[in-house]
Amino acid sequence: MHLSRCGAWLAGWRQVIPSSRPTPRAEASCPSLLCTCPQVMKTMGLNNAVHWVAWFITGFVQLSISVTALTAILKYGQVLMHSHVLIIWLFLAVYAVATIMFCFLVSVLYSKAKLASACGGIIYFLSYVPYMYVAIREEVAHDKITAFEKCIASLMSTTAFGLGSKYFALYEVAGVGIQWHTFSQSPVEGDDFNLLLAVTMLVVDAAVYGVLTWYIEAVHPGMYGLPRPWYFPLQKSYWLGSGRAEAWEWSWPWARAPRLSVMEEDQACAMESRRLEEMRGMEEEPTHLPLVVCVDKLTKVYKNDKKLALNRLSLNLYENQVVSFLGHNGAGKTTTMSILTGLFPPTSGSATIYGHDIRTEMDEIRKNLGMCPQHNVLFDRLTVEEHLWFYSRLKSMAQEEIRKEMDKMIEDLELSNKRHSLVQTLSGGMKRKLSVAIAFVGGSRAIILDEPTAGVDPYARRAIWDLILKYKPGRTILLSTHHMDEADVLGDRIAIISHGKLKCCGSPLFLKGAYGDGYRLTLVKRPAEPGDPQEPGLPASPPGRTQLSSCSEPQVSQFIRKHVASCLLVSDTSTELSYILPSEAAKKGAFERLFQ
Repeated sequence: MHLSRCGAWLAGWRQVIPSSRPTPRAEASCPSLLCTCPQVMKTMGLNNAVHWVAWFITGFVQLSISVTALTAILKYGQVLMHSHVLIIWLFLAVYAVATIMFCFLVSVLYSKAKLASACGGIIYFLSYVPYMYVAIREEVAHDKITAFEKCIASLMSTTAFGLGSKYFALYEVAGVGIQWHTFSQSPVEGDDFNLLLAVTMLVVDAAVYGVLTWYIEAVHPGMYGLPRPWYFPLQKSYWLGSGRAEAWEWSWPWARAPRLSVMEEDQACAMESRRLEEMRGMEEEPTHLPLVVCVDKLTKVYKNDKKLALNRLSLNLYENQVVSFLGHNGAGKTTTMSILTGLFPPTSGSATIYGHDIRTEMDEIRKNLGMCPQHNVLFDRLTVEEHLWFYSRLKSMAQEEIRKEMDKMIEDLELSNKRHSLVQTLSGGMKRKLSVAIAFVGGSRAIILDEPTAGVDPYARRAIWDLILKYKPGRTILLSTHHMDEADVLGDRIAIISHGKLKCCGSPLFLKGAYGDGYRLTLVKRPAEPGDPQEPGLPASPPGRTQLSSCSEPQVSQFIRKHVASCLLVSDTSTELSYILPSEAAKKGAFERLFQ
């Protein structure tokens, strides 16, 4: 009776842990704040190992409360009253660790939380099969199973836990319980397995699950992230970084990743730039500035709908410049930014940021990368100051520098009175200003802003403009927007994309000259004073009505054409005249003579 009661308690504990398992990647894939928060943090420099350790600590702290409570119940509830309390706690705690790692493994196999929960439960219960096999052979068939066979079966943590629970029950039935001197002994004669081996196998299981999680996430990152080649553990660049491993390669050809040198990549980008400049609408690039971002024939095809989101897109971004990225919905703006920030892998083509390839050196790129996504990714329970401090620390910025940068940034944001306010109390415009500011903290030099002024009031919009212009020196900024005035004010160059292809790129003045009709001149007709002469043939105005002064359109047009011969009258109403003046006239000084 006592044996069955021990088994029931410990079997129930096996159901407690999975019900509170953390699933980092499965949760991070849902279309909500959780979907973007981890990705934005990684883009801003969060180390992946730190991300997993944080989840592990969170899960273990939560489960340690249950472990401690259950230990007290088992010890003082007349269930495991003879066993040492620390051994009970250790056994349950190690099993909790193994179960957390098992849940991590399940989470990287699925990208949707609901699917991970359903399939995770099925996989968890299927892991009981080895224990059932061992129990049937020992209890029913009375076969002798070696310690090696039990260790192999214990590669499933539930089997190791079941065998350990059995030894607890057997020692309790004997009236002695598990003690430290019997920790490595079996209560069954001729049995080479014991509780120490069961605990050891739980530790081994946790390590195996952790290694599998690390490997599977690297080669199959799911919805977000860049997959590594299956042989990435054999690449020295993974362990030492690209800088220290450039002069060293594996002697096996299949273990080498194809990679051009930085010089070759820059030459390729320059050749592509010259080809693009020959096309209409491509202004000569400012090659006197340092080249920061080189997008080379970037192509992206989504597997679900087989849509060609990017079609051999090539674009160069230079330091100290803002490039406004324009295009219709679905043109490929957000896809381009997602690839540059490492959220999506390209189907073909590549891009370099500060000479680092986005396909293989994203960790190096993220040290200088700042990002403002299309929607705010903020923590409601943190203040404005805490947000800036948190993201600055992700960039490994020194505490003294963080304090100076925070003070300056908060002043520039005009949020001094909201410095210690929770984000959930801020207005939409304030939240957006904070999201944009986060992209600039920590010394980020390559900035990606996806519609930074979307949905904000004119006052907040102007404040965001001022912030971008103030922090532009020394940085390279790619900004997507639907507002033409915003692109004109902020953009040193404007790149227009349609259906995944770059259609034109150049300064606002260049594009106006290439595609615009010119300048519009509007002349407002002055209301006529009583007694002013009227143009012949015009009827007199009725009494009590304001009379317009005589305005001879032919005479006005003749006067304008005297200075701008190719002007065009587009509108002649009762209140105004409107002309289009070609841009070429401005270069010849015709406008200056016209308005003298």
